[in-house]
Amino acid sequence: MGQSIGNWRMKMNKVDLRLLSEYGETKNLIIKNSEIEECRDLQDICELWNKDDKEYIEGHKFKENYIEKCIKEGDLPPIKDAKVEFYKIKSIYLKDEKKIIGFLDAYHGYPSLNSFFISTFVISPKYQKNGYAQEVIEYISNEVKNLDYERICIGVYLKNWKALRFWTKAGFDKILGIYGDKNYSENTYAFIGLEKRLV
Repeated sequence: MGQSIGNWRMKMNKVDLRLLSEYGETKNLIIKNSEIEECRDLQDICELWNKDDKEYIEGHKFKENYIEKCIKEGDLPPIKDAKVEFYKIKSIYLKDEKKIIGFLDAYHGYPSLNSFFISTFVISPKYQKNGYAQEVIEYISNEVKNLDYERICIGVYLKNWKALRFWTKAGFDKILGIYGDKNYSENTYAFIGLEKRLV
């Protein structure tokens, strides 16, 4: 028993060495660790989705303090010993305008140690359909692959057809499972786990 705990701790330390860079750039974007000073701009992006169809798609809206909580405490997965150190929320800036246009949050080492999990990814509606989301996912995929993760996992609500099209087009083509309510109705919600293999 003691040896298996020791092996698990060694594996978790390896995850610790495999965290995304604090700052990165693509052709059009800057992707960096979010800071408390960015809360208002990031929460405004959440509110745009709240006003649109988030509640219809997922059954709930972002809470008023969602971003602040993510920056300060993390939005950790439902696993024993989840650690805030393995969680990151990233602000996405458009280089030319020096403006925040979106964010993503992710956990290193979930649902398995060789996995990188994106739990939320939002681009402001004004900046959608410009290829920025694809640019972010290409950047993240390359970074995560260079850190020796084998796959990226996501969960997409089944009513979010736009997101399902985006993620499958981006290479998330393996189904991990379907979770949530068993029967469809206007007031029931389920999501599909998808995976993109990197090796």
